Amino acid sequence: MRTRTKAIVFAVFAMAFAAWTFAFLHCRDSELTVFPQSHFEFYELTDKAQGGSSTATLSVSDSQLDVEVNVRSGVAFPAVGLEFNLKSIDNRPTGLFDLSKFDSLEVTFSTRRMRSVSLRVLTEDPVYSRSGRESLRVLTQDVQAGRAPASVKVPTSAFRTAPWWLSAMGLEEDDGLSHLHRSAYLEVVCGSGVMRGIPDELSVSRIRLWGVNRDFEKGMLAGAALLALLLVAFIIYIKKAKGKQS
Repeated sequence: MRTRTKAIVFAVFAMAFAAWTFAFLHCRDSELTVFPQSHFEFYELTDKAQGGSSTATLSVSDSQLDVEVNVRSGVAFPAVGLEFNLKSIDNRPTGLFDLSKFDSLEVTFSTRRMRSVSLRVLTEDPVYSRSGRESLRVLTQDVQAGRAPASVKVPTSAFRTAPWWLSAMGLEEDDGLSHLHRSAYLEVVCGSGVMRGIPDELSVSRIRLWGVNRDFEKGMLAGAALLALLLVAFIIYIKKAKGKQS
């Protein structure tokens, strides 16, 4: 094989590996905006389903969701605030949402009096969940809040099953399961510092999910292995051809 032909082939391999490196470093991350610019259905959430009498009034703008909440009931764990239906896009049912594809959750929010808010993910447990949402597994993560808008990033692996849900299902300790791949709802609800009967406010301006696209990563690694195999085969071919000529 001529030297010029060898150089051209090696140059092609070099460009292929360069293109692979660029794509792997810049295209493997996946991102999903829940709000704004999203098509998920959202609405105010109260504790009425649990027998409570708390209220929530939602005001919507293009860039912010404001919820005025008032916790009035004696429910042990009132969930009052904002809820996103992950099973519905553009008001059409789409089935359960795979939150396990994302590594982190980012929420930008502010409050009037609350010292913290609770981020909650409700997932469909294949063993304990029945028809309706009352038995959905509740995963929670509390984050600090304040009057000034703040952006909080939470790893999805940090969400833990609420102890009261475990007790309600008759479990003595956390089983360590989450079933994030069977997510149904995402909630931003009141946390500590809420005073019963006194209105408070929760404002959310951004919710974003991001992580590594595992399927894309696997495909890229398979492509790299194929390129390496072809390069090795070409080098072996050159050596054999050189041996025959000598």
